Amino acid sequence: MPKKVSGLINHIKSARKLGCVLLGVSCGGNMADYVARKAVELGSILDPVKVVAQVLMYPFFIGSVPTHSEIKLANSYFYDKAMCILAWKLFLPEEEFSLDHPAANPLVPDRGPPLKLMPPTLTVVAEHDWMRDRAIAYSEELRKVNVDAPVYEYKDAVHEFATLDMLLKTPQAQACAEDVSIWVKKYISLRGHEFSY
Repeated sequence: MPKKVSGLINHIKSARKLGCVLLGVSCGGNMADYVARKAVELGSILDPVKVVAQVLMYPFFIGSVPTHSEIKLANSYFYDKAMCILAWKLFLPEEEFSLDHPAANPLVPDRGPPLKLMPPTLTVVAEHDWMRDRAIAYSEELRKVNVDAPVYEYKDAVHEFATLDMLLKTPQAQACAEDVSIWVKKYISLRGHEFSY
């Protein structure tokens, strides 16, 4: 076993608790949410690692019943609905393709563990992102079961407004970076957790 891997394993074993904050951008938001759900399902098997929060930045959520933003903004700019459906067709096995596949739609019933067990979840959405309404609806469902799940919406912003190189200097991108940082800090400063960067 490589020395670095061995050292990391020993560090994890010796830690009281190792807190993890997941952050995913666009389709990475779907991945972060999936990993958080799996971590909840696995429970103490992951000890001492614990997912203490997640940040979903304009997640790539979709579903078979269109939301208001999916109708209004479907052809708005380079990330239009047709392109996103094609992305899901390329990603999912042909026999499993569905816009309500659990990887695509967070609001599918019986998708995984009960939402009340999910970690605190910050959702970042953009005013002109056609996927925004489903992300907001997911956050609302989390709040209904008392999960800390705020939505930070940025006006005059598009999908990936805070992560595309050409948009990083915009006021919205800079405000988002600061806002996410402040929210995450409250979870990485919880007593009893150690954090690695």
